[in-house]
Amino acid sequence: MKKIVLVLLQAFLQSICCTSLRFIKPNVVSLEVSTLSLSAEVSLQCGEQYESEQIHWQRNGMIIPETGNGISIAVEGLRGGNFTCHNANGDFLNYTLLLVHPITLPNAVLLAQSTDKDFISCTARNYSGHFHCSWKWDPRRTQRAVVHFSAVRKQSPINCNLDSDSNGLSCSDADFCPYSEEALSIKLRVLVRNIFRLEEHQLSFFLQDIVRPDKVKVMKKEENVFEWLPPETWSFPCSFFPLAYQIKVLPKNSDCDRTGNRVKQIETNETQYEVNVQKPYTLCVRAQDPLTKNAWSDWSRHHQL
Repeated sequence: MKKIVLVLLQAFLQSICCTSLRFIKPNVVSLEVSTLSLSAEVSLQCGEQYESEQIHWQRNGMIIPETGNGISIAVEGLRGGNFTCHNANGDFLNYTLLLVHPITLPNAVLLAQSTDKDFISCTARNYSGHFHCSWKWDPRRTQRAVVHFSAVRKQSPINCNLDSDSNGLSCSDADFCPYSEEALSIKLRVLVRNIFRLEEHQLSFFLQDIVRPDKVKVMKKEENVFEWLPPETWSFPCSFFPLAYQIKVLPKNSDCDRTGNRVKQIETNETQYEVNVQKPYTLCVRAQDPLTKNAWSDWSRHHQL
């Protein structure tokens, strides 16, 4: 059956200027509220083509007393719902998912912070225009879902696909040119819900600011001499997309983040290094874009016995 877009007629408010309705996508609307103590009357319509039919309604699968093509329902607190309309035989005709978005209450209760200030973290492995954004759900939210997402640069949409676990987006900016200055930022918008509570998150960034190289592969060339190449996923040619490397020589089996007197650390543009300490030791190498000086790659580690 061809999907029919449900028409949301209007909202009658018991408190002036405290709520508004927002169209999210076909069949999904949000009631924007400033306080959860507010009660609002919202009018719904099954569809213009059903004006002459006997229409019954259900709220979250339960029959409600309201009947007719157009009905008015009360929304209190976070009590949104999935409203479905049916004909006299009980056949499904249409639906509207009504969510509640508390716009002045603490906004982030569905996602956990990924950084000190942001709830969504985005990274790019190179300058191809591909990037990935991810988030972490608050473990207390068990009926969670992604409602809508979009990424745009100026007015041009960027193609994004939701990950199978609903924990991130994989995006590709087909119009991005890695050889010119990035003048316009990417605007990311993600709407998530738990039951019928809606939460909105936005992030603005330049692709150049989220580039993080993959790990380098460290190979032993000869006794105490090691070499590596840029990650296979890094942009080429390297003359245009250079990498800088940080090298650490540490005591045996040490963690690469270790610091102290027994740690030797250098930074170089070279892809080869000779270790001048007695065995055993641990060699760690990581990469960074020296032009932006943003995120380092994860460490690559080699244990020399």
